[in-house]
Amino acid sequence: MGAHATFENAGTPSWRRYAPFLLVLVCVFMLSVANFVIIEKKAVGDAVLETACTSLYVDCSASASMSTKAIHVLLGLTTMVVIVFLVSEGVQFFVKNELGGGKMARKIASMRNHMVICGYGALGKTIGNVLEDKKVPYVVVDVDKRVCDALAERGIPCIEGDALDVAVLEKAGVRRAKRVVAALNSDSANVFLTLTVKDITPGIEIATRAYTEDAVSKLHRAGADVIVMPDVIGGMEMAREILNLKESFVQKLLSVQRKR
Repeated sequence: MGAHATFENAGTPSWRRYAPFLLVLVCVFMLSVANFVIIEKKAVGDAVLETACTSLYVDCSASASMSTKAIHVLLGLTTMVVIVFLVSEGVQFFVKNELGGGKMARKIASMRNHMVICGYGALGKTIGNVLEDKKVPYVVVDVDKRVCDALAERGIPCIEGDALDVAVLEKAGVRRAKRVVAALNSDSANVFLTLTVKDITPGIEIATRAYTEDAVSKLHRAGADVIVMPDVIGGMEMAREILNLKESFVQKLLSVQRKR
């Protein structure tokens, strides 16, 4: 259940949606060309130009040269492609940002006792994957627009913005949340986030990452309920595998580590 695979699946080429329409267009175009050749007894080149002129509403008068007709058709085709592209992009932008954003906001507003993951790096992704597997509702807060776009494709609520901003936390429904995960990229940021969240809603549970042992006591004083040092846990687990130690031994070491 790797996060990388999930993001790759979100990027399915959009041209496939238009394939049936393009196929119909080509079939109708060929039918028209065949009509000019068989019924009107025109040359194939003339039939193609006549069909293109008709479909693009381009004036290809009989007095015009072949090259002039071709240029008119090319101009008309280019104009139509540009118009279709702009309209398509405009509609997608509106649906994604206006309708989609409103839908996401309503979804977050309806959530209760959910989790808020602040920072969607490697740790945040791992926690999110577990929550998703266990059907636990959660909202992600991250400054990276690409992260939020990828999550939105999967239907996962994401607030784009700085997790240290109270307004951003409010949008994530932190007052109604049960827990907050502080997985930002520095100890100072996680300490400040813990203080900010506890100031907004004192009774909420906070699980936070610590990069250094010095930060553990600061996070405790700030109000963190669970403090984890992933590098320490990873190192102990690797040592256990190398030395073939029992899992209980590692658990004992972790208990000692947490009491420090």
